[in-house]
Amino acid sequence: MIFPPHPRIAIYARYSSDLQNPSSIDDQVALCRSLIADHIRGTDPANVLVYSDAAISGATMERPGIIGLLVAAKAGRINLIVAEGLDRLSRSLKDIAAFHETLGYHGVAIWTAHEGRITELHIGFKGTMNALFLRDMKSKVRRGQSARVAAGFAPSSRAYGYRVVRGVVDGKGRNVNGVREINEAEAAIVRRVFREYADGEKVANILARLNQEGVAAPAGGLWKANALAGSIERREGLLRNEVYIGNLTYNRMRTIRDPVTGKRQFKPNPEEEWTRTHVPELKIVDDDLWERVQARLRSRSEKTPKVSPPRILKTHNQHALTGWVKCGWCSGQKSIANQGRYLCSNNRYAGTCRNSRGTKEPVVMAATFKALHARIAEGPDFRTQFLERFAGETRRREELQERLNDIEQGIGHLLEAVERGINKDYTIRRTLALQEEARHIRLEMQADVSLALPDEAAIRVVLSRAMWAVELSRDVKRMRLMFQCVLQEIVLTPVPDQPRGETMAIKLREDGWPDFWRMIASS
Repeated sequence: MIFPPHPRIAIYARYSSDLQNPSSIDDQVALCRSLIADHIRGTDPANVLVYSDAAISGATMERPGIIGLLVAAKAGRINLIVAEGLDRLSRSLKDIAAFHETLGYHGVAIWTAHEGRITELHIGFKGTMNALFLRDMKSKVRRGQSARVAAGFAPSSRAYGYRVVRGVVDGKGRNVNGVREINEAEAAIVRRVFREYADGEKVANILARLNQEGVAAPAGGLWKANALAGSIERREGLLRNEVYIGNLTYNRMRTIRDPVTGKRQFKPNPEEEWTRTHVPELKIVDDDLWERVQARLRSRSEKTPKVSPPRILKTHNQHALTGWVKCGWCSGQKSIANQGRYLCSNNRYAGTCRNSRGTKEPVVMAATFKALHARIAEGPDFRTQFLERFAGETRRREELQERLNDIEQGIGHLLEAVERGINKDYTIRRTLALQEEARHIRLEMQADVSLALPDEAAIRVVLSRAMWAVELSRDVKRMRLMFQCVLQEIVLTPVPDQPRGETMAIKLREDGWPDFWRMIASS
């Protein structure tokens, strides 16, 4: 393979499932480092950039690692990507073609252990094969899961009211998954919920009692309305789950991806395409109680018909601080409600917290940026922290500077040789080659702003300007990316002995400022 004359390398690694071995990332990176050491002279494999995504499907490009790789490519920080195989980058034909085209525009090549240098031919052929493999794999999974359900084995995670039975083996000594048995303690809660709802009790009252008694929800924590009633269209929620009358079902929903945004959407399948198997030993609720509950659910939906407005696809969270705002009384999440106020979710949904006070979003946002600006202006030094975080990259910059000094000195000697008429043709060619190498080195040093650390005062000026730019942009996505770097939590606590109002405690992530600096450098 012909490599770029001065390779600036990034390794990319990925595995797709929580069931796979997480060490797969380390194995892929080690393989790529070995390839670099064997084939690219003058490059230290230990100093290259590494991007990775763990337990994320190759069917989507919405991966932090792949997004970071693109940012580095567009910023000119890399000109060669090394991976185990093309399928590690993407299994989507459309995505890998667009990815390859974008990288080509920015002068970045791809080299994989399986395919070598990636060309348009690989994109067309391997991309098609990977896409077909992905589609074929999905079909095989559906077929296999349908067969498992038909045989009486659970197709997915444990439903509330049951426990997983382990240690079961078949006639060939292989472990058998999907075996369930009734958990009597949880089954009693299921029957109680069904009886109370069938007798006319409101969902909110059932939830409140369960939470007040400290009964853990199916996913742990507090019970919420969707855990019981769920979705009519998707047949979700404890009260709609047919497993409680002994029916295992599979293929009720299918997952599709929006071709423009890549976001996953769930669509119901026709009932004739479902796989449904009756397993009497898993029955918790009798048929009469089940029918009474379903009749009330149907009556409830018929009495309050809803006309859905045109769906607007949300590409990201609509509120920049969602996830960081906490309640000072119960430590639960606070979310936007009641005319743009942050209210305690445990108070609203579970009734387990007495804090019903709220603070308006603009007030919280202004206080958050004020705290960030104050940290930049008055907090501890940044430069020492940045130097420690970027130590390896700083060494790379020093190596580049040292090489640049050697080149300039060598060019000077060659020019002296030309003036003396010594092997004039060779010295001119050598001088031009060294000048080209120096040009690439300067480009690399200019591209990676994170390596060129100014003095402390200048760092604070850059951070302050970047912070103002994000604040004034009102771009929710940019704000959330920044908050991920520098914000830990915001705690809102009712003012004691007062009928209204909350105090605000803003805790920053001190170790995240180098990440924010790198984000500035890449933008």
